[in-house]
Amino acid sequence: MSEYIVKVEGQIPDAIYERELTEIVRCRDCKHAFKADLSGNWYECMKPDGNGDYARWDVEPDGFCKWGERRGDV
Repeated sequence: MSEYIVKVEGQIPDAIYERELTEIVRCRDCKHAFKADLSGNWYECMKPDGNGDYARWDVEPDGFCKWGERRGDV
């Protein structure tokens, strides 16, 4: 199931859904994330930094960031 950032007008519970802005891609579904342990409870993000190197940090499976890109096999 996909999750989206949306724009909402008004106060809950009478809020009016306006439009989808951006899809949220969880780390477990991102093409830049790789399992850092066999249990799949921790991932390592290896996003290319544009200079031929990788930005590399530990991430949780349910985490997300603005650079998330859905993996093709999800």
